[in-house]
Amino acid sequence: MIVARRMKRNPVFVDEGDSMKKAMDLLKEHEIRHLPVLKDGEKLVGILSERDIKQASPSPATALEIREIYYLLDKVKVKQIMTRRPYTISSTAPIEEAALIIREKKIGCLPVVDNGRLVGILTETDIVDSFIEAMGVSGPGYRVELALPNKPGLLFEVMKLMKDFDANIVSVATAPHDDPARKILVLRIETKNYKVLKSAIRKSGFDLVSAD
Repeated sequence: MIVARRMKRNPVFVDEGDSMKKAMDLLKEHEIRHLPVLKDGEKLVGILSERDIKQASPSPATALEIREIYYLLDKVKVKQIMTRRPYTISSTAPIEEAALIIREKKIGCLPVVDNGRLVGILTETDIVDSFIEAMGVSGPGYRVELALPNKPGLLFEVMKLMKDFDANIVSVATAPHDDPARKILVLRIETKNYKVLKSAIRKSGFDLVSAD
């Protein structure tokens, strides 16, 4: 899956010269947490988050009157509080590459840039949604987890067994095992003969770790 499939196109953005008050209003109006920051409506120069705004906002304990607070919020410019030179990703990049960047850099989103132009935004929620879709967990089916020796040919044997019992494979994933010589195979399947299939898996010698 590539970033283009999960990113939000035509994202809401602010200009670096806009006020902090305008940015706050946009976040609230669109129920979002991040705003790409553009210069002259074209070049991406930063990213503004709810956290940036909270850190720059007056303390709740302030003695300022509400009109004074609004005056200050209108005077503070986005470029004064934004995060400059944000990490970005291409729309054609694999979704897992974006996930690694978000995880390693501890950030909440990635502006999507193609040929120097902002084309979308990808958030942590979009990454989670892509994982849910890839694993097929939002649809019908059963989850089967097998521990297999880490050697060629075994995946084919498992697939063959599924075919023999008319099981439709919705998703396939692997995970590391405590034993480096083995790996965990996670399947989500659809079948009308689930109990019979589970019994056949055990009789075939496969190590059935867990199953729905």
